Amino acid sequence: MLTSTVAPVSQARRSALGELVAAIARAIEATPAERLPSAVCEALRDHLPAAGLLSAEQRKGQADRYTRHILYAHPQGLFTVMALVWRPGQVTPVHGHFTWCAYFIMEGEMQEEHFAWNAATECATPHGYIDRLQGDAAASHAGMDQIHRLRNAGDETAISIHVYGVDGPRVTTHVNRLAALAPQ
Repeated sequence: MLTSTVAPVSQARRSALGELVAAIARAIEATPAERLPSAVCEALRDHLPAAGLLSAEQRKGQADRYTRHILYAHPQGLFTVMALVWRPGQVTPVHGHFTWCAYFIMEGEMQEEHFAWNAATECATPHGYIDRLQGDAAASHAGMDQIHRLRNAGDETAISIHVYGVDGPRVTTHVNRLAALAPQ
């Protein structure tokens, strides 16, 4: 379920978000499609963490699931920027993507599990994991070549910033392409 907040916009938040959005837009305009996710990832690394980016309300999580806040939706639908708040133990389903994506660990630590896709069985098989520490960033193209599952495996709340190549109204339906796990 998507949680979206409307919070008073301070000058610091407006400036931090504006600079981030401008950098993402420049990356999208100047980069060929095959390098686009990596270019957006670089923009995230260059502009995050940013003081004042999130309001106090946008830093709160929910007890039963990770929380998503839309920070910006490009007016022509080129991309959407979201903050995800993860309490300890919260996890995504196993998924690929319908669109390109990039993310940055702004606070805390996450674990990203990787999976291999078997097109014949239409199932995913575990294929290792990587710990994502504060300041780490990652990106992927659309498709089932980079299936993953993100989780907060730590003891503290984690916050990540995600950018998806989809318009704001479709961010809940056109980002994650869920994958079934292969029987063990």
